[in-house]
Amino acid sequence: MNVSVQQAADALLAADDILILTHRRPDGDTTGCAGGLCRGLRSLGKTAYVLENPDLTPRYAWLIAPLAPPEGFVPRFVVSTDVSDRTMLPKNAEGIGTIDLMIDHHRSNPLFGERNLLRPEAGGCCEIVFDVLAALGVTLTKEIAEPIYVGVSTDTGCFKFSNTVKHSHEVAAACLDTGLDCGELNRRLFEVKRWQRVQMERIIVETMEFYRDGKIAVALLRRADIDRVGATTDDLDSIAALPRQIEGVQAGLTLTENTDGTVRVSVRTTKEVDASEICRQCGGGGHLRAGGASFPAGVSLDEAKQRVLAATEDAYGKSGL
Repeated sequence: MNVSVQQAADALLAADDILILTHRRPDGDTTGCAGGLCRGLRSLGKTAYVLENPDLTPRYAWLIAPLAPPEGFVPRFVVSTDVSDRTMLPKNAEGIGTIDLMIDHHRSNPLFGERNLLRPEAGGCCEIVFDVLAALGVTLTKEIAEPIYVGVSTDTGCFKFSNTVKHSHEVAAACLDTGLDCGELNRRLFEVKRWQRVQMERIIVETMEFYRDGKIAVALLRRADIDRVGATTDDLDSIAALPRQIEGVQAGLTLTENTDGTVRVSVRTTKEVDASEICRQCGGGGHLRAGGASFPAGVSLDEAKQRVLAATEDAYGKSGL
């Protein structure tokens, strides 16, 4: 059933031995949500942990790694944060039964929880978690605010993406009131790059393909290039934003060859094109301006490109452009 913020808070107040789940290839929003919610629940005396995520990278590990459950922990209440679909849970969460509370902001979410708190209008899922913490009566401390700020800032592109709303800034302001050093956090999250990241950006610029008179830009991140440069998952974080930065581009498609042979697709669009519609046709989903999908092993990078291009052309046709 769908629940309100207060109903979600009431369910958490009545619960204990809580386990919080993040999604595969965890980003700043899912780790920020889990880290902030877990610390907030602990401040109320609750027993709460965040399930280890095998895809977790050093970029966001500090937000949730210290909150992992001890061996033998058996949860009595399970929460998912920023997970758009049950299929997006990491492999070690596949055996978990009921999701007692689902908190998310992806409009493509099929509502897979027993209780579903879904707000597609939110700039980031951390904005919803912030409201739940407030309804719980949690006092916002710097320790709780830090992951919340990371989630809101990364999902809004440091408040410059079109999904940024008034509440995004309100949540950020509340976090700053705790004494949070947002300048240093923003520098770490948005400015500092390893040399390997710079090299991958160079490859993208040199090999990018354009279609529809420059309205569609395609970046192919081949495994051979990634391995040759020595780039890590962290180095590729948010790199999908690059194609859309080019003047005239309305749909930026970034395809990445993973080590297991699968192909990850990231779509970033302007107001003319629905990114979630493109990704839905490829088995994924997302938001109006940002979405993602994956192709299984056996589908080549070039074949995946053709499928995503076809879905993008179809999206253009539906938009009447």
